[in-house]
Amino acid sequence: MDHGSSPTKKCKSVVDEDFLSNLPEALRDKILCCLPIKEAVGTCLLSRSWRYTRASMTELMFRRADFASGNDSADGDRRFLKFTDMFLFLHNGPILKFGLNTIANEMVSTGGHLYRWMLMLSRNKIKEIQLQTSIRDSYKVPSSFFSCDELEYVYLRACVFTSLHLPHLSEGFKQLHTLRLEHVTVQGNSLGDLVASCPNLEKLNIRGLCSKSNINIRSTKLKMLKIEGQFTHLNLHAPYLTSIWIRLELKSETDGASTARCNFNLSPFIASLSDVETIRFHGHILECVEHEFLILKQPKLFNRLTEISLEINLGDLKEANFALCLFQQAPNLRFVKLKLISRNSVVPTVHFWESIDRDVCLFQNVEVLGLFDYTGSIAELGFLKLLLEDAPVLRKVGIIDKGLDRNVLKNLLKLEEHQRMQKY
Repeated sequence: MDHGSSPTKKCKSVVDEDFLSNLPEALRDKILCCLPIKEAVGTCLLSRSWRYTRASMTELMFRRADFASGNDSADGDRRFLKFTDMFLFLHNGPILKFGLNTIANEMVSTGGHLYRWMLMLSRNKIKEIQLQTSIRDSYKVPSSFFSCDELEYVYLRACVFTSLHLPHLSEGFKQLHTLRLEHVTVQGNSLGDLVASCPNLEKLNIRGLCSKSNINIRSTKLKMLKIEGQFTHLNLHAPYLTSIWIRLELKSETDGASTARCNFNLSPFIASLSDVETIRFHGHILECVEHEFLILKQPKLFNRLTEISLEINLGDLKEANFALCLFQQAPNLRFVKLKLISRNSVVPTVHFWESIDRDVCLFQNVEVLGLFDYTGSIAELGFLKLLLEDAPVLRKVGIIDKGLDRNVLKNLLKLEEHQRMQKY
């Protein structure tokens, strides 16, 4: 009578079977892509079939921090650069994703190597590039970058864009949907030209922008836009944006509105929007824009606009008018966040917020109010009273003050809450 194989034979057959060698090639690639690059190289010792698997990895991430060398930073830099050069030289097959991170070690010698690496990538059907380099290691974007015409996602840090190597519009990045730039210097209208060469770009995120030239950005596919930095001329036309975040920074704390100006087509830009859901204007953008009053010439309702966040001087008539204009045209507004600035106004408001008609009900759907750096000035107090009296569904108020007597503020909130409950 056959009782089947013994447990000992079963165990032996399991041991004899090489599961690692029999893994599908796609699964092996996925495993290697989840490992640090140095550990991925070590897998060549697992078996014969794994010996050259790392040479066909589709996703590569090189981190300088993985090559720590005690106090000898220069030696670590050399070993990192040599390893990366050799790895790419021996690589065989497409590279879909390439990442480089030298931030943690403040490495400052990747420039020449980047040009060589980018040339290799441009020949390997690259779809995603992330170059997180030190701001001390600034470099001009290599011309070979613009030959990576299958790119879908790009993140570049500490780079300089010029118009010399930009591709013709018919030869741009037709598949690129996300572009992230950090600590970037822009010469001429290279940024606008770059966006124009990306007909399907949906997300544009720029931090640490530095530009003294005219920036003209036109896109009918852009959904999310974030620009932070120093710029003097900005012209935007992106009517289908859903999220806008613009922050203007000045060169130093001593710079003021009288010496700093930003030529920004703010009013016509906002008037052109149709699907906007979130608006954030921070920094000195409202202070420095070269218009006395920021009022939309063609009033329209932004029915999808639910969040407004402003860095604003409520005591300045120009800025107060702009904020009021936005509030009036956002009937479904739910979140209001204001970072309050106190400075000498060219045109004071003269009890502007107290003069608003209470029957208009500007804030009928506002649920959350956040005020930062609240000082209790006449203008700020007037705005706070207006909103508290005019927001029937308000459920949360957060106020971060600047040395204000807390008891006075609490008593004001209690009084306004009592009056609001009586009204509704």
